[in-house]
Order: sequence, then C-alpha cells, then structure tokens
Amino acid sequence: MIFGRVTRSDGAPVPGAALTLCDLSGDQLDRAAADEGGHFQLVPPTGGTYLVICASSTHQPHASLVAVADRPLRHDVGLTGGGASLGGTVGVRHGAGTNGNGTGVSGWDDVVLTLTDVRGTVVAVTRSGTDGGYRFSDLTEGTYTLTAAAPRLAPVAETVRVPGEGHVTHDVALATRTQLSGTVRSAGAGRPVAEALATLVSEDGHVVGSRVTGEDGSFRFDDVAHGVYTITASGYAPVASEIEIGPGHPSDVVLSLVPPAVEGTPARPDAPLGDDGAAAGNGDGGGRHGHHLETDDGTETPRTDSPSGGELR
Repeated sequence: MIFGRVTRSDGAPVPGAALTLCDLSGDQLDRAAADEGGHFQLVPPTGGTYLVICASSTHQPHASLVAVADRPLRHDVGLTGGGASLGGTVGVRHGAGTNGNGTGVSGWDDVVLTLTDVRGTVVAVTRSGTDGGYRFSDLTEGTYTLTAAAPRLAPVAETVRVPGEGHVTHDVALATRTQLSGTVRSAGAGRPVAEALATLVSEDGHVVGSRVTGEDGSFRFDDVAHGVYTITASGYAPVASEIEIGPGHPSDVVLSLVPPAVEGTPARPDAPLGDDGAAAGNGDGGGRHGHHLETDDGTETPRTDSPSGGELR
C-alpha cells in the first residue's frame, strides 16, 4: 500500500486532489482522492516500481516514481503554483475611481509593496512595474495587510481579504506630497523676521507642524499632503520683569525675549539664558535680544519690541 498526504508549498492540505497509480506501461492500476486533510491511499497489485500522478485544478500536476516492497510505503506529495493571487495597479489617484475597481489610479513604478499576515509576519515583498502593476502569487486564504511606500508619496496600508483560490484585484492609490517653503517678513519695513514661529494647520483644525524661521526669515515644511491649509506666523512671547525705579536703583534694564521652541529642536549649547533661566536661542540662529530702557524722571514704563505679523510667501 502507498499512503501519504498532498500539501501545498506552505504545508496546507490540498483536499480533493486526484491521485492515479500507473505501471511503467502507463496502465491505470488504482485511483484515489485526497480527503479534507490531504490524506490518500493507493493499493498496487504487487511489489515493484510504479508511477504516482497527482493533479489538482488549483495547482501544477506532479508525477513521481515509487518503489514498493512488501510493506506499506509513505509517499507525501507537494504541489506548487496553487493558492490565490493578488494584484492590481499602484499609483496616484485621478478622477473618481476607487480602490479595487481597476480604475482611477495612474500607475507609479518602483513602489515597494509589502504583504503581512495577521500575526505581522511578512509574507511577500515586491515592487511595481513600469505601468504600476504588481502581483503576489501562491497565497493562502486569509486576511492580509498590504502596504505601499515610495519616495515623494505618502505610504498607505490597507486590509485585503484573500480567498482560498482565484485572483483578487486590488488597486492602491497613493497621495502625492509637496514641500512648502516661505518667508516671514515685517509688515512695515518688509525685513525678514528671524526666530518667528510658522504653524501649518489643516482644514479640519489639526496642527500639521511648526517651524522656527532662520536668520533670513525662511521656513520649510517637507512632505505635505495636498489639501487646504491655514498658515500662521507669530513672534516672541511677551516677557515681564519687576523693577524698582528711584534713587539708588539702576536706570537701565535688559529684557531677554525667548524665541519659540518646536518639540524635538534642541537649543544651542552656547545660547545665553533669559531671566527665567530658559534658553534665549535655538538651532535656527536665535540669540539674546537686549532692549535698553532709559529713564530720566522715574516715570517712564518699560517697553518691549517684538516682531510683527509676518508676510508669508
């Protein structure tokens, strides 16, 4: 007797696979079908060398020679080229097309597509062709996460359901992104305003990011998705210091304005500290800004100057 199991390349059974036992002349001696677990049995008439042929509608056929003696022989069959396939076009959306319907996406080449299973294990990785097409083959049934990433495009992760066999078409639309740059200038003299805070806010009110302007008043946001935004510019926060004016007290005071800080931007190690111990400068060229106030009759109040609202371009 010849017994064994029919499996796919990933070890999953192939139920219903047809197995045929032939002698070396090609005459059929026995037939069997694999059960739900992929198990089968074939019974040759006597000992000798036989041909075992395995065929499945979802896999490539397989044939092998088996030598049988006077005891049961285990012979497992592994089939390849079966399972389901997943493919489509990855690129930039146009028109009113939606994912998975084969329209609405202009192909983008050299996009890296990664397929992971529910455990987070990477099943396969491929790159899109010149027309944006991609394909994964020999997939087992299940739910997968399909991730697409490319330079200058926002990465996308989508859930895809793959059946036990057949082909699934799933297009992936990536959103192009743009670099936004500009300058903050004073409204009066039109001079660049250094160490101002430029903030980009999305249409739904979420802060996309903030940048501190450089010495030339410039700022830049990298990798911004297309859409409608509001951009604002603000200068130094006001500072206050208690002073006493009168005989025996100094008639000169220095107020240190602290430039705005953006999370993740360290201050310069050599930057002087303000009266509250905070750094008065940062990596964008900030420094201590002194404002000298003279009094002659003891009645003049302190005055601070701060950058005015900027003009963005």
